[in-house]
Amino acid sequence: MRASASSILAFVCLAPAALFGGSARTSYEEARPVLDAGIKAMGGLEALQAVKDVRRIGAGTGYNLGQSLRPDAPLTTRTMEVTSLHDFAGGRSATETVNVPTGGVTTKVRAVLSGDSGFGYSLVTKVLTPSTPAGVAAAKAALRRDPAALLLTARARGETLRSLGDETIDGKPHHVITFADGDGTQIGLYFEAASGLLAKVDTLADDPVLGDAVTENVLSDYRDVAVGSARVRLPARVVTRLAGQVTQDLRYSVIEVNTGARDDAFAAPPGAQTIPPAAAAGVTITKLGDGAYFASGGSHNSLFVVFDDHVVVVEGPLNETRSLALMARIAETAPGKPIKYVVPTHYHFDHSGGLRTFMARGVTVVTTPGNKAFVERLAATPHTIRPDSLSRAPRPPVVETFTGKRVFTDGTRILEVIDIGPNPHVAEAVVGYLPREKVVFVSDLFTIPPEGPYPPAGPALGEFSERIKSLAVEKIAPGHGRIGTMEDLKAALAVRAP
Repeated sequence: MRASASSILAFVCLAPAALFGGSARTSYEEARPVLDAGIKAMGGLEALQAVKDVRRIGAGTGYNLGQSLRPDAPLTTRTMEVTSLHDFAGGRSATETVNVPTGGVTTKVRAVLSGDSGFGYSLVTKVLTPSTPAGVAAAKAALRRDPAALLLTARARGETLRSLGDETIDGKPHHVITFADGDGTQIGLYFEAASGLLAKVDTLADDPVLGDAVTENVLSDYRDVAVGSARVRLPARVVTRLAGQVTQDLRYSVIEVNTGARDDAFAAPPGAQTIPPAAAAGVTITKLGDGAYFASGGSHNSLFVVFDDHVVVVEGPLNETRSLALMARIAETAPGKPIKYVVPTHYHFDHSGGLRTFMARGVTVVTTPGNKAFVERLAATPHTIRPDSLSRAPRPPVVETFTGKRVFTDGTRILEVIDIGPNPHVAEAVVGYLPREKVVFVSDLFTIPPEGPYPPAGPALGEFSERIKSLAVEKIAPGHGRIGTMEDLKAALAVRAP
């Protein structure tokens, strides 16, 4: 008998549930006992649910991926001291981190989440900056994914649990499951088969420089911690890797639960100077001279110069969103004139993350010799999770290098790009110099805060000051912050660490 159209339609509509619903259920049924065994290995459901807060004190090493002297290994490092308090019951967290970089200035910062708001506070400059919505969301996610809370978070998202089978790690079998967090992030959980303990957590996301990048947290050295009359097991060592590279190795000497989480631990310090966070992606144009412009707004700035038939940009930072916003403002300022060259000041990821957008439009990247291979790798990195413009329309990059200095001119306007490295911040550091306007554009070596005090002067600032003595400079346009003068540089050099 010939099937009716309605019966065929009914079969088509029901087929996905029949075909795939069973496999989803099977995968869930394989994942659920793995999660339950992991909860049991950490002390059991009741014991984990009894943990209201966790206080930790630890120390370790940070590896400066994307922020070292050179793009290639070995990475520079910094020693770290971390004190944290995660209040699960109150939806609050407070983390104080002391970083001591090799040859740099010690930083001491406190990051606080309290409900739907938070702030960052520098214990050195006494400046407080309210958290952005994205910062609050990230802090909330970190609280949910704390090792003491993560398996409970996964249990609450039980309908998203799926099995990924088994995997051998360091010669040991592991059961692997995954779940979707409330913000949509897919989180992989790796449980050691023998002990049932959670050994690794990973996520996959797009990174402007690294592309499709896995972040891993490897958990080990589990310790028994008392929770009333019960005990939970929590990891005392956490090693973080990004795209296969270790970025942090922390060991905790103190792990305490249910400490009381006093309100003052999450309060703003008295007498702190509050400064608003940098605006989002908007680009503000300031004219520096005839055809020369400072593009600010957000956390990172750029310089561009309009010549007779093209534009040269110094600094393509952050990501595609920033580059597109910058390009739109350049097109408004110099209609009909294409961007021909983009010059990154240095390779650091936050200052090179927007270069792919320029390369997608055929813009030539002009850089120093030590960064050429990095720029070529940047262009070739796959971005399949969140395809950018270069992924959608691939083309080989055009990279030109210079040593010492390169001059761009049309006979009227002049832009010099000068390598003033090496310094303690990075081996090759380019400044943009406008000799007629007596303006220098510099990133990281000198930052002029829009508000508040200067941070303590480090060796890199002193070297920058020495290197530009041969230039006639009246104004300084920084890659971060506001335009200043040589008086600002003089004042910043006088600030010493407490």
